[in-house]
Amino acid sequence: MRQRDWIVPYVKQYKYRMLSILLLSMLTVGSAGALMFTSGYLISKASLQPETILLVYVPIVLVRAFGLGRSVFRYSERLVSHDFILRVLAKMRTRLYHLVEPKVGASLRYKTGEILGVLAEDIEGLQDLFLRTVLPTASTLLLYILTVIGLGFFSIPFALLMAMYLFLLVVAMPLFSLFHMKAVHQAYKKQKNDVYQYVTDGFLGISDWLMSGQKKNFFDRYYQMEQRLDQMGRRTKTWTYYREFVGQLVIAAMIVSMICFAASLVSNDQLAGVFIAAFVLVVFPLSEALLPVSNAVEKYPRYEESLNRVTQLENECAESVSGVNKQEAYTASLSDITINMNGLHFSYEGDTMEALKDVTFSAKQGKKIAIIGKSGAGKSTLLKLLQGVLSPTNGTVSINGFEASAITNDTPKLISVLNQNPYLFYTSVANNLLLANEHASEEEIIEVMKKVKLHDYIRSLPDGYNTSVHETGQRFSGGERQRIALARVLLQDTPVVMLDEPTVGLDPITEHDLLSTIFRTLEGKTLIWVTHHLVGMENMDEIVFFEEGRIKMRGSHQELLHESEHYRKLYELDHPMHLEEVK
Repeated sequence: MRQRDWIVPYVKQYKYRMLSILLLSMLTVGSAGALMFTSGYLISKASLQPETILLVYVPIVLVRAFGLGRSVFRYSERLVSHDFILRVLAKMRTRLYHLVEPKVGASLRYKTGEILGVLAEDIEGLQDLFLRTVLPTASTLLLYILTVIGLGFFSIPFALLMAMYLFLLVVAMPLFSLFHMKAVHQAYKKQKNDVYQYVTDGFLGISDWLMSGQKKNFFDRYYQMEQRLDQMGRRTKTWTYYREFVGQLVIAAMIVSMICFAASLVSNDQLAGVFIAAFVLVVFPLSEALLPVSNAVEKYPRYEESLNRVTQLENECAESVSGVNKQEAYTASLSDITINMNGLHFSYEGDTMEALKDVTFSAKQGKKIAIIGKSGAGKSTLLKLLQGVLSPTNGTVSINGFEASAITNDTPKLISVLNQNPYLFYTSVANNLLLANEHASEEEIIEVMKKVKLHDYIRSLPDGYNTSVHETGQRFSGGERQRIALARVLLQDTPVVMLDEPTVGLDPITEHDLLSTIFRTLEGKTLIWVTHHLVGMENMDEIVFFEEGRIKMRGSHQELLHESEHYRKLYELDHPMHLEEVK
């Protein structure tokens, strides 16, 4: 089972650390028990007023030694256990990153909130599975066995009686707690996951919530979800209270039994009277070690839910990878690129309709292609296939003979994208540019900024290229953000550039200036431009119209003007208006 793959490998890899933790745990409990035993003996012996201090000197030294030993062993156990857990946690997070990162934007069925839930909640849940369940349970079972064996040297019947008490604490109560709380933990986990998704969606769409005047409704629903979580938490605390009360009753029964057993040994002259308190006091550190096991085991359903979600994500990624070629290194030219699509079909999982149907075209280096169509026509899907993020259902997508989905590790060397909402990070202009090429020199940065006609403006700012762009680039206008993003594309210097409606939301004058800059600065590069209107089509070598996933018509601007009445009407409706506004 894949669930075991998230537990067993780490146990095997760090088995010596786990053995060290168990040993230190036994030494901690042993020191605590020995401390109480010698303390009980010392108190009893001192109460008899010994003739000389030498008769209690050894117990005094042992009390000090075991008192220090308990603290030292406990601290050492915590150090080793947290070292073990942090190592496992680092391995898990790295493993999860390598699972998810190649599939970002692919056909994973996970929402952003669910991915955040796995990253923030479930991996830490697996950490707690080791720290709060696996290790304490293993230590308790080992302590159970050693305690019963140790008591057997004094009396087998009494050892069996204590084994029964310990069985209630170590096995019966934890299992009852496990089954009782399983449904509660699953409901709690589901509710918390719903909160993650709701908050994530709300954050991503915060502007729409505010503009629609529904902010109060959003927060009211969020508070209701949090209240349900609180109610579940209170029910869990109530159950814990009653469970611990029953555990204390069992401990009380153990103490009474231990008093009776020690008294019977004294009455039979098998034990000195000063040892009665010593034997009874040992029960307290023993109970302190045994009682938490119920709490540890009952949390397993919560961790199991995390385990299932992480495993499901791994399975999802594995299924996604199974339909994609294994990664291979791109070894062809980085300057002369030919893109081919042949008989391409694609449909998203669960959809009966194909997003793309029998698409065939090619683009040699330097060719400029415009992809036009209504929303849902398949334009964005086509770009994802070209980037290798998706794999075709049928047909091929290749770059210089390499399948696009098989060379995604090298895609950033070949393809760069300028989309309608380029993200600028809350840092300096220079750092945002260096994202494309961290080794770029100051001269190279200045050169690309001159090409996009922003160098003089940035230089005029008080901090120059160290000027902060502010959150999401709000320091600059929409056109300026697009120019900075274009400079980043130039700095990346790929032979193929995809333009995903980069002028959406810009006024006609800014749009015209930006398009002029794009065509001028990207001369010689292959351009694949997704757009929804026809401004700038005269600069394109080929125009491809998509409708319901199929190529409806294609050709150069002049060919379509002469041959297609539909194109001519669209151009007349769109182009003159923009020309007039630009003038």
